[in-house]
Amino acid sequence: MIIADDIQVSNESLKLDKDALAEMSQEERRKYLQLAAIKYIGNRVAKGMTEEYRVKRAQDVINRYLLPHMGIEDDRRMDKAIYLAEMTEMLLQVIHGEREPHDKDHYTNKRLRVSGDLMEDLFRVAFTSLTRDMSYQLERSISRGKELSIKQAVRSDVLTENIKHAIATGNWVGGRAGVSQLLDRTSYMGTLSHLRRVVSPLTRSQPHFEARDLHPTQFGKICPNETPEGPNCGLVKNLALMCNISEGSDEQEIKDVIEKMNVLN
Repeated sequence: MIIADDIQVSNESLKLDKDALAEMSQEERRKYLQLAAIKYIGNRVAKGMTEEYRVKRAQDVINRYLLPHMGIEDDRRMDKAIYLAEMTEMLLQVIHGEREPHDKDHYTNKRLRVSGDLMEDLFRVAFTSLTRDMSYQLERSISRGKELSIKQAVRSDVLTENIKHAIATGNWVGGRAGVSQLLDRTSYMGTLSHLRRVVSPLTRSQPHFEARDLHPTQFGKICPNETPEGPNCGLVKNLALMCNISEGSDEQEIKDVIEKMNVLN
């Protein structure tokens, strides 16, 4: 956790005791400020609960929802703090003109959500719903004095229906609509085009001129010609026919190839 050095900035919101802080050592001060920040987060994410639960919930939120790609273990918090500090440093450099802002339309700064990622999100939510239903069924059986039965607690339709409903309607988790669609079978080329369609999440009612324009980094990845007319123009694109989405590579293998090419010594 990073706490503002200026106590006046955080004193009111964190409810710090100035007299107690003055008598603490540097290590005690650090732990005190860290606990105060966690309590502040806990009051936001678990308001009205016990203090022990608020602290536990705040730590869980930090581990699981703050930069989860860096890890969800407790020992990854320092790495997350350094990452946030570097982001802040880059932002300040842009503000003071020491660095050019990143081009958000550059394809290096974009990520395609392919079918596997979307199904992973859907399964995670559906499985969470299943575990909650299992817990409810078991608690109800205990309250009624019945013998616990996994067969009765696990209702097969909970997981299946959640997945089927999302695929049938196209309404995905996160409030996204139109994720799954009926495959166009008008012609073979129409089928290929539909399978390789890339849909931007930007709203169609705004101009978004730069997002709709062709970008040099789309060369070889996005078809420069195929896009619908009307409000979807430029926001609905298609992958180039020879484009292939990679699934990640071993960093060491890439480094070995670069060294063999004498590009990196």
